[in-house]
Parts: sequence; C-alpha cells; structure tokens
Amino acid sequence: MKLALCSSALGILLFSGCSVQSRVTPVAVDWQQHSAQIDQLRQWQVQGKLGFKSANHGGSANLNWSQNQQQYKLSLSGPLGAGSAMISGDSAMAHLRQDNQLYTDLPEQLAIQLTGVPIPVDALSWWARGLPSPSKSDPSNLITTADGSAASFTQAGWQLAFSRYSLTPEGNLPKKIVGQLGGHSFKLVISRWSFPDN
Repeated sequence: MKLALCSSALGILLFSGCSVQSRVTPVAVDWQQHSAQIDQLRQWQVQGKLGFKSANHGGSANLNWSQNQQQYKLSLSGPLGAGSAMISGDSAMAHLRQDNQLYTDLPEQLAIQLTGVPIPVDALSWWARGLPSPSKSDPSNLITTADGSAASFTQAGWQLAFSRYSLTPEGNLPKKIVGQLGGHSFKLVISRWSFPDN
C-alpha cells in the first residue's frame, strides 16, 4: 500500500513537472504570432510626446507621426528651441523643415541635428510598434510578456523597453517606448494610435 501511494505521488509529481514545463512553450509561439501580426501593420498614425537626452542636450516635443509603408512624416512642436519642426522621408533620405529652412540628409543625421541624439528614425518606426527593425542587426536579450509582446530587447546598441500596451483594432501596441545608448536616451509616450484604413 505504501509503495502504491509513493508510486502515485511520484506519478503526480512527474505529471506536474511536465505540465509546468509545457506552459513555457506557448510564450515563444505567442511572440512569433504577435510579431507576425504587428509586422503587417504598415500604415498608421500616432500622437504623443517625444523626450530626448544626451550628455549636453535634452528636451521634449509634442509629436504627430504618420507612417505609410517606408514613408513617414513627423511633426514636432513645443520646446525645441525653434518651436516646431517637420521631418519627412524614408529609410534612405529625409528632409527637415525648421525655422523656414530646409535640410536634406540621412535620417539619423537630421535626428542628431534636431535632438542631439542619434535616433535611428527608420528603426524607430519598428520600435514604436514593439518590434525589432529588420534593417538592423538581430536583437538580443528579448524578453516577452505573458501575452507574447516584447517587454524589452537590445538592438543596434540600443537598450529598449516597451510598456503600457493597449489593444487596438490592429493588435496589441505599446504606448511607452524607452531607449538608451550610452549617454543618449529617448522616451516616446503615445497617447493615441489610429489607422487610416479603419
């Protein structure tokens, strides 16, 4: 009788161990499903605030951002020094209009000119959605939440954290993205996601 009870207890322990282990597997699957769904989102608009900080510069601005495939338009207003600015372009080339002046350069160079922080604008369109950029090196240290969305990862030297996820018609999207690269950092806080096709 004691032997039977021990065998039963051992069986329950082994079964419990298997069931606990099997719960870990869906997280990886959920991330694949989540990222595949959000990857399909190529046209969107956000409103929010962008904060940035470097060793000798810092500030914040209200942000209106429209994205259509590779094309983007970011309107920044508020305490930027000159009041407002508009960046438009794609991953290869961007235009910055500020103070009635027009500048054309690589997107990252214009970001440095505007904020003092080397924010990779093309990658930011992916990071805003909580996804790694396919144009950068593979991400590392990926940590996902229980529902499969990214909580954090590192890419192109940037340590990125994602929070305040909100369920939208296009999927679960973050409303707070924080990035840090050495002494540089940025914080994107999104107040509203919208989708022109909806």
